[in-house]
Amino acid sequence: MTAVIVGLLPTEELALLKCYIKGKREPDWADAFYDAIGVPKNPIPPRLEVAVAQILLHHVQGSLPQWSAAIGEEIVFLNRKEHKRHPNARLVFNPKLVCTINWADSGPGYSWPESYHVTYLPGFDKFVITASQDGPDVFGCSDQAIGFADGRLDPVEAAREVIVGYWCSQSNSCEQKRWAYLFNEGLIDKKTANDWADEAWPPEPDEAISETGSA
Repeated sequence: MTAVIVGLLPTEELALLKCYIKGKREPDWADAFYDAIGVPKNPIPPRLEVAVAQILLHHVQGSLPQWSAAIGEEIVFLNRKEHKRHPNARLVFNPKLVCTINWADSGPGYSWPESYHVTYLPGFDKFVITASQDGPDVFGCSDQAIGFADGRLDPVEAAREVIVGYWCSQSNSCEQKRWAYLFNEGLIDKKTANDWADEAWPPEPDEAISETGSA
């Protein structure tokens, strides 16, 4: 890890990123730091995974999925809450949108979007992949790190490795159905996103025949 990276990252952020990448035990002060930057108290993912995502996505959080509702003419309710970074943080990360999917439409104006970003973590030579929802309704948080990959990979391949694994784990652990459609393209297009989904949710034989037009 270079001295430049160490100098640009506050000690607390650096320590937590090391914990995530190297699987080390979180320091005793971690919960107080999580509170300070707005990590929810009891999310389903570990707070460390949420904190890592919030640190990496901080400067793009305004572009992440956001559910909102107007109450009357003046009050607007935002489901996603703004989060903070350490006041001494000087390193701005550069997350790249992979794509945004919609898991389902549960009613007019009620979609379940999830966007994926891949962020190169300098000094660690890793890509960290994050998932972002439009609020804390599902996981008790809006953002979480879902895995990391070797920094020597192409960023798209790094994202594929982690995202497909994330979808497979959801399919296997809670029988999550395949997402409905793509909201936004990023580093990958609609066809690639669907190819990745086929890895997690292989088409049934009848579906495969229908797609190829074979008898």
